[in-house]
Amino acid sequence: MKWLFRYEQKNSLFHRLDPRVKLLWLFGISVLSVVLGTPYLLVALFASTLPFWLILKPSKNRIKAMILVFGSIGLGFILSQALFYYWAKDPLLTLIPPSFPLLGSLTGGVYFYADGAVYGLYQSFRFMTSLSAAMLVLATTHPSRLISGLVSFFEIKIRGKNYRIGLPYEIAFMLSSAVSFAPTMLEESGVILNAMQARGLELKGGVRTKAKALKYILVPLVVNILRAGRKLAISADTRGFRANRHRTSLNELSLKSNDYLFLAYTIFFTAGGLYLSYSGFGGTVPV
Repeated sequence: MKWLFRYEQKNSLFHRLDPRVKLLWLFGISVLSVVLGTPYLLVALFASTLPFWLILKPSKNRIKAMILVFGSIGLGFILSQALFYYWAKDPLLTLIPPSFPLLGSLTGGVYFYADGAVYGLYQSFRFMTSLSAAMLVLATTHPSRLISGLVSFFEIKIRGKNYRIGLPYEIAFMLSSAVSFAPTMLEESGVILNAMQARGLELKGGVRTKAKALKYILVPLVVNILRAGRKLAISADTRGFRANRHRTSLNELSLKSNDYLFLAYTIFFTAGGLYLSYSGFGGTVPV
């Protein structure tokens, strides 16, 4: 799981793209995943992110983690919609009949709807599409370049002075740090879990046993995260974080020919999706 949000250092075509262009592509994909509504367009939108993964050639660990996450998301949507599908008429299975004591009278019966399962599968592509694009951007963008892209999204020149438009540096640094902490937390939890098991912590059993063992894992995990955050704050202060109001960068971002081509693709792709949405293919359409 720790491989999901970790930067993977390579020299692929997607790595060399400007982070600002990739952020615009992520924004366009996220908007289309919301405004498009027909099942086949949602599947096609998710499939549009897969060629970029082929360009990246991710590691086996990342592929396994992605399959696990996407499978869990799809299964969660299928089960939730199969049980609570608003447009369903005839249930496929009756899980709890209305005559069942207490639960039956409270819920009016719990049913499994085949139409709801199919609907949940298609709707899961909304979330998986945005998640796939976000993981692709994180996997191919170094944290320092990501911060530079968020801070200096674009520049305008007024009366001979250049003004940078973007997020404040503090917020960009906070977002980048939060993303980098995700794999660190997962790695730390694995180390703590192995250490506790080596000391005789019992994890097999019912819910009470697992809940009791959870407190032995959460306390050292929180302590380690606080220590890491304190070290990060001290390192930032020693390097003059927020010392100057106007920061400069060692490596300034500049768009190249590949960036302009990908930007044009993003604009036409997003515009085409919006046109389809407003032409009758938007909204949440029941199966």
